[in-house]
Amino acid sequence: MLSPTKHSNLKYSIINVSASIITTLKENSIIEYNDLLSTLKHKIGLEVSEVFLLSLNFLYILKRIEYIDELDSIRLLNEAV
Repeated sequence: MLSPTKHSNLKYSIINVSASIITTLKENSIIEYNDLLSTLKHKIGLEVSEVFLLSLNFLYILKRIEYIDELDSIRLLNEAV
């Protein structure tokens, strides 16, 4: 379960980082992995790298993103939602 504690910084929560990933992918339909991480570090902060992969996994499990191996890129799925 994804629940905050009194010590949690919601800015770096998986839900917030996932929302930022979706927003970034709506602006750029396909973005390279490193470019996405750099964009989020600039938007949210350097500590985002600690939860970046967890957020990608969360979105992948929900079938919101896919990884394109040949391009080392992430693409948003189900944009109509």
